[in-house]
Amino acid sequence: MRSNVEKLVSLRLNRVAPKAAKAASVAAWNILSSDERKQANESLVFVSFAHETGLIPDPFEHSNEDPPRPDVHTHVDGREYFFELGEITDEGLAKGIGDSMKTKMVSGCAFSQEEPLAKMLKQKCEKRYETNNAQVDLLLYYWRQSPYEDTIMEYLNKNSLEIDKLLHISQFTNIWIYDLESETILWKTQRKKA
Repeated sequence: MRSNVEKLVSLRLNRVAPKAAKAASVAAWNILSSDERKQANESLVFVSFAHETGLIPDPFEHSNEDPPRPDVHTHVDGREYFFELGEITDEGLAKGIGDSMKTKMVSGCAFSQEEPLAKMLKQKCEKRYETNNAQVDLLLYYWRQSPYEDTIMEYLNKNSLEIDKLLHISQFTNIWIYDLESETILWKTQRKKA
């Protein structure tokens, strides 16, 4: 991934960027198409996640893919590897944030921690992806909605058998849950060996 999208991701990952870099980031974002913005967001999450896990020496060495392929194509330990990404966010909260951005008015709303996680797990695990028999992991992440870890861990523990069943019917080798804001792996599970 060597492009304007990479430059934007680099600028956004630099949390202490000087004003000029922040202005360049905004300017670069404004000229991207909606597909390029989606790629930039996916790359931002993936690069941050890959930095945190150390799975990939150069997290920028990846490409964004279109369906029916998973979102990100890369190499792990010299082998072809894919990651399917999914943002965990309550739809009501996402709509509220979007409305606030459009109207420039701050508003609040109630939101669920469990429902969007359950929905995203089910939706992604039941889908089929073209991977040419390469491994694929599911990377679910929090960005616009902050995770309440106690509630999330309680949900994951309480529903571990159902999650194992979903993982078993899916193509995924691992399921990761990542918090972009804190750059923290919140949870990971691996497909059980048969």
